[in-house]
Amino acid sequence: MIKTLVAPEVLEWTNSLTLYNDKLDEQHKELFDLINQIITQERIEPMSEDFAIILSKISDYGLEHFKTEEKLMQDLNYPHLDKHRKEHREYLYHVALFNTNFKSKNYTEPAKVVKFVKGWWYWHIMMQDLDLANYIREKLID
Repeated sequence: MIKTLVAPEVLEWTNSLTLYNDKLDEQHKELFDLINQIITQERIEPMSEDFAIILSKISDYGLEHFKTEEKLMQDLNYPHLDKHRKEHREYLYHVALFNTNFKSKNYTEPAKVVKFVKGWWYWHIMMQDLDLANYIREKLID
């Protein structure tokens, strides 16, 4: 899938990103805050404790958020659940590779991790999650 959206330097939450679900919206806001904390750090050293904490947070929070989001999609009989779930798994796979390579000589530069995480979340929310938001809004209107 071609991802043509370019994430801004810092991610900013706006009401246009709402999913019409308070819990998911709060999680997205927290994800933006986490990503922005990472972006604004001057230098993250490879194989450092700071980098390990970042990797842990993006892994753990991703898992928690995906579980919540997929449960909602299942409850609503969202027709694109399988596709959405696949996107989540691909993200987790990439983050797992970052974790696996953390202490190896072939580690991923922290700047590349930040770029991936920022770009992935921005694209995912703007494209995949807003499609879910439209579905939720239609359900609320019915």
